[in-house]
Amino acid sequence: MRFQLKTAAMKCACAAALLPPLAGALAAQPFPAFSVSTGAPLLAQAASTNAVVGQGGNYSVPLPDGRTLWLLNNIWAGELRPDGQAAVWGIVDGGAALVPSTSPYGQAGALTFVSDENRWPLPLLSGDLKEYSQVRKFWPRAGICQPAGCHVFYSIMNNYGPEPYDYFRVGQGVAVSAEPAGPYTKARAGVRYSLWNDIEPAFGSALHADEDGWVYVYGRVMSAPGEYAARLARVKPGGLAAREKYSYYAPSDSTGAWTSDISEAADVLPGMPEEFSVSYNEHLKSYLAVYSDPDGGRALARLAPYPWGPWGEPAPLLSCAKEDYCYGAKEQPGFAAEGGKKIFVTIEKKNAPYLYDIIFE
Repeated sequence: MRFQLKTAAMKCACAAALLPPLAGALAAQPFPAFSVSTGAPLLAQAASTNAVVGQGGNYSVPLPDGRTLWLLNNIWAGELRPDGQAAVWGIVDGGAALVPSTSPYGQAGALTFVSDENRWPLPLLSGDLKEYSQVRKFWPRAGICQPAGCHVFYSIMNNYGPEPYDYFRVGQGVAVSAEPAGPYTKARAGVRYSLWNDIEPAFGSALHADEDGWVYVYGRVMSAPGEYAARLARVKPGGLAAREKYSYYAPSDSTGAWTSDISEAADVLPGMPEEFSVSYNEHLKSYLAVYSDPDGGRALARLAPYPWGPWGEPAPLLSCAKEDYCYGAKEQPGFAAEGGKKIFVTIEKKNAPYLYDIIFE
């Protein structure tokens, strides 16, 4: 029923966009009641040298062979001391880890990082050492793996100062590999490996492979000075590495709901951070977006009847103490259980990921 409803909606998406009273009614459903577990740390907590003591990004990708791939925009390597304090020896920008299970309860402490012979994590998207420097970095975002291989969206980052977060984004790309751990080849648009430039949406902030055969890819963009929103593209799985295969959500009288002209793309989710998640939740009969609020104090969620919306008002899922420096909240849809009645959300606290399970009534 969901597939039939969505297919019909896509055929008349332009007409639906011209019916604001109906759109408002669809978006008005209340957010359901739920319970939340105590968060479990994903990283091993035993004292150790040559350990990973922090990681960011934390996009999980279920693999066809029953494993889980974790895509990480940075990895903090160092030493975890017996008193629980961490010493950071270095930061690897853009990495990955594998877990031999798709069970959410089998993830904690089980991450095997893609590393060199000395167990030092490797940059996942920089096989050519000339590409990787303290000036230019490649940060993995959302990804998808199919039997034919993996596609990983990434941000091209340039540093402007000596601090770890002195950076700005200069483009967005897609990398392809036959194996989850790589090596990855960056798709190119002509001579560039940036498929989208710095003023276009950062596609790969979130993605959702839907039952209708499309992969919906969300990208954060500055919508006004100091304001950000997400815009939406869609592509068939076979076209993920080719910019010309994408179309963009842009409901209007002249183009219909989808257009190849990226300049016509419309905002679909206001107030979005650089990374978040979107999934379809069968239990809720809705699409579910999970993200951190701009101040980092809460994980928020929104519901919508379609991938493009209309999205309901934000509902708080989790709260963080100010001193926890929370960031990067997202659902890990591959872990969902009981038809979406139980979902799993990660959030970073002081650069370390924690996994929470949320049970809807």
